[in-house]
Amino acid sequence: MKSRSNLRTAVALAVTTAVILAGVWLVQSPPWRNQGADPTGVSSVTVNVPAGQAAPAVGSAAADFTATTIAGEPVTLSELRGQPVWLVFGATWCTNCRAEAPDVDAVAQAFDGRVRVISVYVGEDAATVKGFADKLKLTTPQIADTSDKISGTYAVLGIPAHFFIDSDGMISQITVGSVTRQAATDVLSALAG
Repeated sequence: MKSRSNLRTAVALAVTTAVILAGVWLVQSPPWRNQGADPTGVSSVTVNVPAGQAAPAVGSAAADFTATTIAGEPVTLSELRGQPVWLVFGATWCTNCRAEAPDVDAVAQAFDGRVRVISVYVGEDAATVKGFADKLKLTTPQIADTSDKISGTYAVLGIPAHFFIDSDGMISQITVGSVTRQAATDVLSALAG
């Protein structure tokens, strides 16, 4: 009788221990977390940075590029001089990029005519980006950086990544990781004057 009681206690302890360990694993490494993501909210990406190219830095000139948006409109960064630009690098599969996209769009609308906001999708094709932008009803220019040319020029290795560029084409601030609506508003207010 006593050995049965001991066996039940041992089984109960084993089951309880297994449940606790499974709970700890789920909290620390949930299977639904993005591959390449870390707890800071930055998802890693692999892009080809041209050999010998230094990563952009605050105070340096923003690298020029020409691209076509998913709407078929050409965008040349240097042609936007005279007004601040917020360059946002992300991807449709990136959880934090998806979460902040509506806020980025709302801030862009609030600064319409005073700041240009351009979203660049690392390694994604136009159809994927268009489906994403349509689903979220995004209004800012969206660029599918299929070949990672723009992402490589900006040495983007983690997303979301934000480059705040002043009206003279100089990088004013770089943020890797999610940016809140208020933080973006504060930076853009200072840049837009």
